[in-house]
Formats: sequence, structure tokens, C-alpha cells
Amino acid sequence: MTFIISGISFILLLLYIVILRYLRSGLNRIKHQNRSEETPFVSVIVCAHNEESNLPVCLELLSNQNYPDHLTEIILVNDRSTDQTKEIIEKKCSSDKRFTCIHIYDKIEEFAPKKRAIDTAIRQSKGDIILLTDADGRPAQEWIRTMVSYYTTETDMVIGYAPYRVKPERHISKQILSLEYLSHAVIAAASTGIGYPLTCVGTNMSYRKSVYFEVEGFGEFKSHLSGDDDLFLTRVREFKKYKIGYAADAGSHVYNNPPRLWRKFIHQRLRYASKGFDYPRKVTFGLILYFLFNLFLFTGLISFVFSTSFFIASVAIFLLKAIAEFSVMQKGTEVLNDKRYLKLFPIAAFLHIPYVLIFAILGQMKLYKWAGNSAKTENKYNNSMAIKND
Repeated sequence: MTFIISGISFILLLLYIVILRYLRSGLNRIKHQNRSEETPFVSVIVCAHNEESNLPVCLELLSNQNYPDHLTEIILVNDRSTDQTKEIIEKKCSSDKRFTCIHIYDKIEEFAPKKRAIDTAIRQSKGDIILLTDADGRPAQEWIRTMVSYYTTETDMVIGYAPYRVKPERHISKQILSLEYLSHAVIAAASTGIGYPLTCVGTNMSYRKSVYFEVEGFGEFKSHLSGDDDLFLTRVREFKKYKIGYAADAGSHVYNNPPRLWRKFIHQRLRYASKGFDYPRKVTFGLILYFLFNLFLFTGLISFVFSTSFFIASVAIFLLKAIAEFSVMQKGTEVLNDKRYLKLFPIAAFLHIPYVLIFAILGQMKLYKWAGNSAKTENKYNNSMAIKND
């Protein structure tokens, strides 16, 4: 049995290396994307649920964007907040004519809260380009201008990088989390480069308003608590008629903080993993193979208690896997202009195997909570609607 598992693991390793080499070629293409100097009207959307501690800095940074005021509107959506979010938003809207307020007071059946907030804002927006970030996002001063520069006449959607800002800087666990988060961005950029973007983050993404309506918004994913970013990306990609770009320039980065509590980190990663079976079949199949690869490898690495040969073979496969991954990560840090914590890769590589197994399994149990909502009750919303626009 151990011989069979070793053989399967080796075959999966070869397949994995081929895929990683292909992804690495996608990173090279990202470096040579066409750019534009056009300045279309842009609608920035920020949805906030109890974000009184994060909003002031975010709004200040949005106020200081290096983009023409008359071509910018910033729509702030207060989504059922019970803290001072509403007051902060209203004060900003009254002092800066670029800002517009929307208040949502309830939930409705079959429409996840954040998706509903985004949909409401888009329907009231004036911009040709929709640009999305979160209340805890910290966009660079050139964020709007840089993201827009990736829109040529052929481009329909642009996704970007939202690196973690580590404070204090020597916090080792947060550095590892930052590197892990970077790996998601590397996959997003590389897969975009080969023409099949796999993932993105809602903290830094954009698309043409016309695309949103052409694909009928969030469609079948409308009730999913999570997925306003990558599941929407999936819809756009699967229409097979839209060109999607990746903004790698440092000016397009939107920094945000890693989860302050391990509990929040766990719920966040469970939320990410919960969508594995919502993707197209070929993507889900690839994720299953990757899970099995890590499962076999983990079994082999703990097999020293009963099989020395199985253990040695597994160590060899693990080292080859890590070398191939490091090659892609090293290239990714260059393309995304973020080389801060690559030195921690050996630790991250070792932790990654149990990480994949634990979250892949628990993610399917829908145990996570997000913004006061439980995944198990995401479809049990009230039928009433009460939206007030100010």
C-alpha cells in the first residue's frame, strides 16, 4: 500500500510541477500588460458593517487620491451597523461632495448582505468603472489612477493585490500570515497571466459597470454569504468573452491588516475554503487532486514510525514540491513588488500541508462566521426590505 501511495504521490508531484511551471510563465506575461492613460469616471464602493475603528483612515486615504475630483464618486454603504459607522459616513458625505451615503437596515431572503450592499451601490453609481475596497483597506495615493491605467479598450475587469501590513514589523506569526496571503495573490496574478484567473480579493478589485449587468450580477451565487470577489470573478471568467487584467504595480496596492485574533483568521480561512465545490468542475477537480496530494504527502511524512522507505520517499517528494513552489513564489514577489517575507518560505512550506488538510475539511462543514452572519443561516433572511438613501 505504501508503495502505491508513493507512486501516486510522485505522479501528482510531476503534474503539480508542470502546472507550477505554467503558472510561472503567466507571471512573465503580467509584467508586460498594456496600459492606458485614459481617465474615465470611477465609482469607488466601500461597504461597512460596524467599521467605526477602520473607516476614518480609509476615508482619509480615499480623500487624498491622485485622481480628478470631477471624475470620482465614492459610495459608502452602511450595512446594518450598530456602532458609529453611520455617523462617520454621514459626516464625511456632508463635508466632501465626492462621497455619497447609502444606509441598509435589514437583511432580505436569498441575498447575502455584502452582495446586496454592493449591488445597491452599483445600481446607484455613475461611473464607467466600479472600484471596490473594504473599510479596513489602506489604498496607496495612486490607487485609483493605477488601477484605471490597466483598462485598455479591450479590458473588462482588473483585479489587484491587497498585501498585509505587519505591525509590529518583527511579529513572526503575522509575517508568515503575510507570506501565505501573498501566495494567494501570486496564484491570482499567475492564473490571470495565462488567461484563466482563479481567485481575487474584494479589498482590491474592479470591473466595468456594464459587465456587472451583462453577467446579471452575482447570479446563482447571490445568496452565498461569501464570494463577492472570487465567485463573481468566476461568473465573469466563465462567460468567456471578457478580458481580465491584473494590476501588479505597487501604486495599485491596497494594504490591509492580518486578522488580529487567531479566531478571526480561522473563520476567514474557513470562509475561503468553503467555496471549493462552488467553482466550475475542472477547478473543483484540481482542488481535490491537490488535497489528495497533500494528504498522501502528510501520511508519508508521519510514516517514520512504521515505514522508513515510505518516509524517505515522502521527504524527497516534499523537498521537490517546496523547490518548485519557491521558484514560483520568488518570481511572484518580483512581479508584485513585495519581497518582505520570502525568507520565511521554509517554515511556511512545512506548515502548508496540515494547513491545506485542516481547512479543506472543516471548510466544507460551513462553520465560519463573518460580519455577524453565520454560514448556516445565510439563506434564512427576512423578506422585508428597508433601504434609505441619503
